[in-house]
Amino acid sequence: MICEGETEREYVEKLKRHYRLPVTIKTKVSGNKINQRLVAQYMAELGIGRDDDCRVFFIYDADVEEMVEKLSKLSGTLILSNPCIELWYALHVKDYMKSQDSDGMVRSLVASHAVWSKYRKGLLTGDQASFLISRRMDAVARARRLPCRGNPSSNMYLFVEAMEEAKNT
Repeated sequence: MICEGETEREYVEKLKRHYRLPVTIKTKVSGNKINQRLVAQYMAELGIGRDDDCRVFFIYDADVEEMVEKLSKLSGTLILSNPCIELWYALHVKDYMKSQDSDGMVRSLVASHAVWSKYRKGLLTGDQASFLISRRMDAVARARRLPCRGNPSSNMYLFVEAMEEAKNT
């Protein structure tokens, strides 16, 4: 799991604790410096070889087209939220169909439900994490109805579904 920033890493860590799967999920925050060499270096640091059963996910905001193009060239599953991860969080409350920038999306999230009133990027409170876990399948359904790579859009549901699949095998 390679993430853009702390906000994405924090969400993945909360999911890991919830699912308690017999698989290893390692997260690395790489920001916009991501490239295939960095991915290979990280895999080597983890002792993962070419023949190992491993899936790589890249979780990034899609508000910068140049970054999306860069990520599209890497080997792995690209998880994008447009304009930002806060859209994914907001989809746990209701549908979003209006195009927004990242700041507007954060404001929409904060206004969407009382649990988000004190939201800070890079940190999820226990209540916020519980809220996300309990409503994750609602968010999956809402995200699936959004256009692929439009604004708004999120395919974070692919990661949640991979966790669900691993839980059920």
